[in-house]
Amino acid sequence: MTKYLVINADDFGMSQIFNEVILDLIKKDLIRSTTVMVDRVTDNQKEQFNELIALSKNKNLSVGLHLEFEENDYPSQIKSQYQKFIEILGFNPSHIDIHKAHSLIDSFSDVAEFCRKNNLPLRNSGVLYEGIKTTSAEAFFGSITDFDKIKEWIKTFEDEEYYEILFHPGKFDSNCKSSLNKDRERDAEHIKNLNLIIDGNNIKVVSYLDLAATP
Repeated sequence: MTKYLVINADDFGMSQIFNEVILDLIKKDLIRSTTVMVDRVTDNQKEQFNELIALSKNKNLSVGLHLEFEENDYPSQIKSQYQKFIEILGFNPSHIDIHKAHSLIDSFSDVAEFCRKNNLPLRNSGVLYEGIKTTSAEAFFGSITDFDKIKEWIKTFEDEEYYEILFHPGKFDSNCKSSLNKDRERDAEHIKNLNLIIDGNNIKVVSYLDLAATP
C-alpha cells in the first residue's frame, strides 16, 4: 500500500536566489508543490515566473498562494493577493497557506471561508475546519536542524493517507531579511535526502492537485 506526501517549498517570490533553488528542485522532480508570496514579486523575477508557469504546464506541480497580512482587514488582503496571483501566473492557486500562521490564528476563519467559497485546499485546517480539503495530518515543519526527526516522522505514515512537509529551500541572500535565510541551504539538502529514503517506505511524492482530486 502507498502513502502520499506533499513536499511544499514556501516563499517563492521572496528572493531571486530562493526562486532559483526552488525551480531546480522542481525540475529534478524532488518537489511537486510551492507557494508564492505575490506582494514580494519584483520585475527582475519575471523570467523565473515564466519558467514556473511553463513547469506547471508540463509537470504535476501545485502552485499555491502564500498569504501575508500587514493589518487586521483579512478579507480584503486575501482577495487582493488572490487576484494578484492570477494576474501574475495566469491561473488560480492550487491551494492557500498563511505565512507565519502561528502568529495569525485570528485570520484562520476568514481564510477558511474564502477557501470554502473557492473550493481550495487550505494547509493545516483539517482539525479546525471541516469540509476543507487538506492533508490528513498537520503539516510537518521541515525547517529543523535534526533530519532524524523527519525520518522518525515518516515512519508514522499510514497507508493511503496524505501528509505534508514544508520547507524553505534556497541559498543565503544578503539582501533578504528572512529569519530562515541562513537555514535555506540546509532545507534544500533535507529535501534531497528525504527523496532518497521515501521509495523504500512506499511513499509517493504528490502535489495539492492530487489531494484536491481525492474523493
